[in-house]
Amino acid sequence: MSDALADPIPPLAVDDLEDGWSDEADVIVVGLGAAGLATSIEAAERGADVIALDRSGGGGTSANAGGILYLGGGTATQLGAGVSDTPSEMRAFLADALGRPADDPRLTAYCAGSIDHHDWLVRHGVAFEPVFWDEPGMEPPGTEGLIYSGGEDANPYRQQHRPVARGHVPATPNAAGWFLVERLRDALERTSARVLTDHRAERLVVDGDQVVGVTVRVDGELHALRARRGVVLASGGWAYNEALLAEHTPLLLEIGWRLGTDADDGWALRVTQGLGAAIEGMDAMEVAVPITPPRTVVRGVIVNRHGERFINEDTYFGHLGQTILTEQDGVAWLLFDEPRYVVNRMGMRAENVCETWSELAEEIGLPPARLAETMAAYNEAAAHGEDRQFAKASEWVVPLTEAPFGAIDLRVATILYAGFPLGGTVTDDHARVVRQDGTTVPGLYAAGRAAGSLALERYCSGISLGEGTFFGRRAATAMLPQ
Repeated sequence: MSDALADPIPPLAVDDLEDGWSDEADVIVVGLGAAGLATSIEAAERGADVIALDRSGGGGTSANAGGILYLGGGTATQLGAGVSDTPSEMRAFLADALGRPADDPRLTAYCAGSIDHHDWLVRHGVAFEPVFWDEPGMEPPGTEGLIYSGGEDANPYRQQHRPVARGHVPATPNAAGWFLVERLRDALERTSARVLTDHRAERLVVDGDQVVGVTVRVDGELHALRARRGVVLASGGWAYNEALLAEHTPLLLEIGWRLGTDADDGWALRVTQGLGAAIEGMDAMEVAVPITPPRTVVRGVIVNRHGERFINEDTYFGHLGQTILTEQDGVAWLLFDEPRYVVNRMGMRAENVCETWSELAEEIGLPPARLAETMAAYNEAAAHGEDRQFAKASEWVVPLTEAPFGAIDLRVATILYAGFPLGGTVTDDHARVVRQDGTTVPGLYAAGRAAGSLALERYCSGISLGEGTFFGRRAATAMLPQ
């Protein structure tokens, strides 16, 4: 039996509108996170009459995010930091890291347009300091504007691709999502777009197969807004629709922190499904366990419930969390010897400390003999500066032989993993919603987590805000060519 909260939401035929149209515009944007803001700005600056609406006050998940945008190809920020890059290198890396074909039109457009998009953001108040910060994954505590954010400098990617930093961080300390949203809000206020908050979208309105508007509920009353050029869905994902999670990514129900707000209820996915839209990547998810910074943490060794290593510790922490959750039954431990022990930025500490690896194994419930074998093999190779099993970078490889030995608990049941689903509605390279038969739905576009991510299998920090703002603008350019 289907759950009503996961069912498609059918459109409303224009002939069935009881009270006609309450208002109209060239473009209607549903949702005012980063994707919706960028869409609205671009459309208004192209001369369109724009209605931008949000069920609350706007900002959404974007305002609570770290603020990283994955951009590259040779941006001014990269060049200023002494980092060289090309669109083809960016595309080759992302194809490998995200699990999307290198010739995918959306990926091609994103990489080819990344420099222009960077410059557009800068022109609209989103500054980036051209300084590289060498602690990967998380936003800097200062205003440094460039980081590794997808395991670019770690195995397996550094074996196939030249490591290039592409995580662009807006110039404000720590989490920068609010800064990005505020700068885009300021830019939107300088346009003629009409912003309607506390307007909750309910159904799309169609004339034949053409989307021509949307119904919204305001103070308990239902109104219909007509879109002369198109409707852009930028209203978030489905991280807080437990029925959809149970159907597609049930493991996300086990983690402590799903990234999103209550607006990430799957509404956009469900209304596109009501029009026969195709979906992709519905089992894909980002799951992060933030063991770094500092990067020196990765001199430790991570083992599973069998006392065996299963990954290179210097990988992107999103790959680590995803692997622990999906392949290791949610169980992992980070092990140190005394000289290499460090408390990370999240305050994760060793609660178990013993004089031998065997004693430690018994204390945390691992097979003592197997853990001893694992550590003996690792230490023998590490004495030669090598990780023969998973090719951790040599700078992080050191024997762990000086007692006492400690274990940091990385089990999903005991620490805060952060995640969200990546799959969703298929869109083309101009953010048009694609049906199951490959045709597009006239008048309907989707961007941000309202659409399926470029990340089909794995994630890089910054893809969500990068692709959301980029394809929001692409939707505007498709509706309003100049």
